[in-house]
Amino acid sequence: MTAEKKEMQSVTIRIPKNLYAEYKKALLTQGKIVTYDVRNYMAEVVEKQTKGQKQA
Repeated sequence: MTAEKKEMQSVTIRIPKNLYAEYKKALLTQGKIVTYDVRNYMAEVVEKQTKGQKQA
């Protein structure tokens, strides 16, 4: 089975250094990676928005 290739967009965001360091440390204890966690969060927000529109 071949994985479907997705076109990706690079994004730069400004985050306070201390907040990023604490976030990264928190994710590390959970065995997660910042990039994937943010990507999953974004997908979840879009999914919830889509479901909310279907119910309205």
